[in-house]
Amino acid sequence: MTAWDDLLGTALVGTGRRPFDLAASGIPGAGRVTADSPEAAVLAAAALAAGHRRAGWTPPVWRGTPRQPAAPDDRPECTPAAAQLLELLLTKAIRLEVGTELLTGDWLAAARDTGRRPPYRLLPELLRFGTTTATARPLVRDVLGPRGAWLAGHNPAWNWAATVPPADVAERFATGTRAERVALLTDLRATAPGRARELIEETWADEPAATRAAFLDTLRTGLSGDDEPLLERALDDRAATVRAAATALLDHLPGSARARRMAERAQQLHQGRGAFDLPGEPDDAARRDGVTDHREPGLGRGASRLIQILAAAPLSAWDPDWIPEAGHDVLLGWTKAALRQRDQKWLTALARHQATPELIAALTPATAAEILGGSRKLDARFGALLAAAPGPWPAEFSTGIVGRLRTGKAEAVLRLAARAMAEHLHPAALAAVENWLLALGTEHKPTARTLRGIAHALTIRATIRQEFT
Repeated sequence: MTAWDDLLGTALVGTGRRPFDLAASGIPGAGRVTADSPEAAVLAAAALAAGHRRAGWTPPVWRGTPRQPAAPDDRPECTPAAAQLLELLLTKAIRLEVGTELLTGDWLAAARDTGRRPPYRLLPELLRFGTTTATARPLVRDVLGPRGAWLAGHNPAWNWAATVPPADVAERFATGTRAERVALLTDLRATAPGRARELIEETWADEPAATRAAFLDTLRTGLSGDDEPLLERALDDRAATVRAAATALLDHLPGSARARRMAERAQQLHQGRGAFDLPGEPDDAARRDGVTDHREPGLGRGASRLIQILAAAPLSAWDPDWIPEAGHDVLLGWTKAALRQRDQKWLTALARHQATPELIAALTPATAAEILGGSRKLDARFGALLAAAPGPWPAEFSTGIVGRLRTGKAEAVLRLAARAMAEHLHPAALAAVENWLLALGTEHKPTARTLRGIAHALTIRATIRQEFT
């Protein structure tokens, strides 16, 4: 029994039933303390023992294997002002109508592009930000550096940022959960796409259907013609979900054998320029290539099958000059193909014919700005297009669009596109935004709040550029 146990026993039953000798208790320093009663002796002993337990505790000896320290990070640290700004963004001490995630992304992109690193003290905050904002994880990983990756390996919640040594990849893939294996494959596809594909092929036959489909989805990162043999194999899979995943990926490979087969089917239906016959019931080969009975909203099965065929055929078989003569179903098929194949020539032609948010979002910033700059109406449709426009927007377009919205009193469009304007407006438009804000009366409080948020975002973005220049 220890001195502390003896002391507790006396305190519980009382000094009348269990005498307590302070000097003989064995508690360090007890021999130099005097007490005028047994109760006082117990209290004095408790004070000494509690202090000794807190200050004199010896931790157990750790017998694990120490981890190797993080590799050195040779990047120069960002400026103190840039570090302070990042801290304010990560802790949300700066309040913005559009949130702080966009500007945090701008900060990270600037640091990555200039080869600067954040201060080490902010690495945990950055890891927490990436954990809650999955879309920002690639940028966070680019900026963390070796110390951040090392730190991520000590917290399971930060595994997405940890670096897996090449020698451990096979073991991690064999023993991890499905989510961990998918995450590992996704990371590998960004750096070693062939190795990721090999891992999938090694265990393909033994995996359940849901896992096979999830593994195929990871091929979206770094998708290339080298992945075609595996995708062709997946077209014969017994599970519909796996076949659907394979056809969705092959839609993005206009040079694949499946794309050529779809082009042959489309050529058999082609009646000249933008006119096509509707296909009949698909045969087994067509069904293997992904022609299904799925119906597009408001269209019959024949038109829906034509859309599926055109969407999977390479656009090089057609001429964008035929767009004005094409029917709705043909245009829909070509639009799907252009979006999947990221064909800027076709995307531009289709957007000039009839712009949609999806088409505008797929264009280059300069082309999107040119098309939107020629639009006359400032209605809700235009607001949706402006909100979808990719950035950064050119300086002339940025300044011009603020002036047009102000002159046209298009406050509804402003609110629709506020987030995009805060994210993509060129800093040169800051003066135009501030002038509009100053000219508003007290009856325009919602508009004033929106403009203040945009102006605040532009100011912070200008500061980020200045600190990384």
